[in-house]
Amino acid sequence: MPFPRHRLQPIAPLALAALIAQTAASLELVATVTPADGAETFANPGCGFAPGGWGDSLVPGGPTNGVNLCANTMNCSKMWSLHKFSKGYIYGDNYTTQTNHYAHITNFVGGADIPLDENALLSISNSLLSCRRNGGTCIPRFAYTWDAWGGAEPDDFDMILTHIRQISAVLSQFRDIVPAIECGIIGAYGEMHTSRYTAPDYQNQIVAAWLNGLPPDMALLVRSPPVWMRYLGTTTPAFFSAGMDALDAPLRARMGFYNDGYLGTDWDYGTWGNGGGTYTWSRGEARRFLRDQAVPYGGENAGVTPDYFDANVHLLDTNRFNIVAEWYDTHLSYLRTIRATSMTVVQRLAQTKFSPLAWAFDGMPDLSEYDGADLRKFCEDHMGFRFVVRDVAAHGRAGGATLSLSIENTGFGQLLFDESLDLLLVPSSPIPDSPFLIPNASLAIPDSPLATIRGGETASLDISFDYPDDLPSGRYDIYLRASAPLADEPSPSPLPRRPIRFANAGCHDASLKANYLCTLELDDIADIPLANVWFAHRAATGATYGGSWTATNEAAAGDWPTSAFAIDNPAPQGTAAKVDVAISTDPFDELPEPAPDGIASFAFMASRDGSPVPCGWTAEGWLPLCGAPVPDAGTTTTLSITVDSGRVSYALDGATLSDATGRHNFPAAGSPRRATEFSLVGTAPPCDFTATLREPRLNTRLLLR
Repeated sequence: MPFPRHRLQPIAPLALAALIAQTAASLELVATVTPADGAETFANPGCGFAPGGWGDSLVPGGPTNGVNLCANTMNCSKMWSLHKFSKGYIYGDNYTTQTNHYAHITNFVGGADIPLDENALLSISNSLLSCRRNGGTCIPRFAYTWDAWGGAEPDDFDMILTHIRQISAVLSQFRDIVPAIECGIIGAYGEMHTSRYTAPDYQNQIVAAWLNGLPPDMALLVRSPPVWMRYLGTTTPAFFSAGMDALDAPLRARMGFYNDGYLGTDWDYGTWGNGGGTYTWSRGEARRFLRDQAVPYGGENAGVTPDYFDANVHLLDTNRFNIVAEWYDTHLSYLRTIRATSMTVVQRLAQTKFSPLAWAFDGMPDLSEYDGADLRKFCEDHMGFRFVVRDVAAHGRAGGATLSLSIENTGFGQLLFDESLDLLLVPSSPIPDSPFLIPNASLAIPDSPLATIRGGETASLDISFDYPDDLPSGRYDIYLRASAPLADEPSPSPLPRRPIRFANAGCHDASLKANYLCTLELDDIADIPLANVWFAHRAATGATYGGSWTATNEAAAGDWPTSAFAIDNPAPQGTAAKVDVAISTDPFDELPEPAPDGIASFAFMASRDGSPVPCGWTAEGWLPLCGAPVPDAGTTTTLSITVDSGRVSYALDGATLSDATGRHNFPAAGSPRRATEFSLVGTAPPCDFTATLREPRLNTRLLLR
């Protein structure tokens, strides 16, 4: 006898609410990234080792192809010489007055101070374009002398301001790769000393010209605090008593320093004052100011002899000073000479072992992975930001999931560029395939979450995402592709040139330019554990329906009892659907008739010799199937019914079933596009039964229990 049919009807609102409250997406967290720092040395945007040196001197009418600024590194702090556009003279050598020009220095053109010509400006621009193409960042400096000889600036001071305005117009086009500029322009090496123009009035005009010409979010780094004090028209005591907090916020956000005397003395060779002063800052005052800044800070280690360092520099002596704590306070982000092994300071850093206990301070992040490393490596690896994923959790929901990350920034500073976060779902089973990209615009996350994690801090980050429409079930390796986008890159970039690398061991995939987070078994399922209830959810419309099992029919068929039911009309929305059913193999001899336009059904039928035979419902009616053994009665087997573009196929425990002619793919009885029913037949409760409806192209799943 046919089984009675129960047509699909909407559930009443209260019943529906109760049904939805008991749904839960099936998502298994299979593995996570190792929650420890791998202690590798690598580059990240805007921080770390940033080789310096002078770029090719700019020459009137000279080449316009520029120079390769960062070479094989991500970051650089290059310097340009402008002496060919000046008729200035050598002023002195470290304050020793010189009276004559030197034949080996040709520092003027035509005996006149002249503006930078088009070729020179194109050379600067093309150098920065090359840096952008290579995924780099640059902190530039411009000056008229490139060694210890001071002076050589134009006789006409206004020409210096003209050059600043010209250079600023070029740099303004490159905020994506230039977070700051070293003020420079006057003095030996462009260090703002040993010049005719060190008087406050001149330096104030130089600072104002840079601030007015550069983008408002580009920082200006000066050589020492007196430059800022005189520009602000204040003194150090007044500034630190009230003036610092009352300072105009946009201006303060741009104030920084480049320290070219780093670690050469206890006061960095005059960068800081040896004690308090009217305009100088003590080392402690500098730490107090820089602690709240978000600008690049660095420069280069001073050149001193081993004997001098050992007798006079106490910054690496933990009994007198905690240089690691200072690195976190000042947010040290770049050094040109951290790899200069011939320098005494670098040698002493390399000879000193880091210990979290010896260098402990309040607020120190977890640095246990670096216990025993030399201080030079520790310093290089932690300049700027360094992200370590400490914990990963995953939470499923209908149609998507949320990843909950705990991220520690063990670096001294923070990310200083805009960021973009994309998610990659890389299939790892059943067959590895191309990754599914979920772009930043489709993720529910805060704006620039990584940039808000300051040095030494830990933050929680929830990343919510919907599964792509064509995502099949399976196991996926989840990667976070973080990058600092460049101005000429699309969003999302197919392969960003400036990725942000996490520090976890084995985390970063160079080919994907992304960071591994975890492996998930994804199965977006609405799980309804209620007896005698079935449930359907349409991903396309969000509509939810439900009902109860049809009445069971029990009869005797030889030695087997018969117990059966039918599921009517889950109504797949697309051209493809798949049903996995875990059923008891107890057969029954009554085959229910599917609804008039039912797509597919399945049943075990009793053959004349008493053995159960699987049958599938197709456009040709009921077809006996073979090709897989039917398990013994009382055990459970998984039946798969797949309908795709009007064709239906069947499988038992993964083995494809065929008819007597060997066919395994048949015309379906109906069309999924017509919202017809997808009839199933199986053993009824209390026997174990689950049916999962999956529409791969629409990511709809349905679990019935």
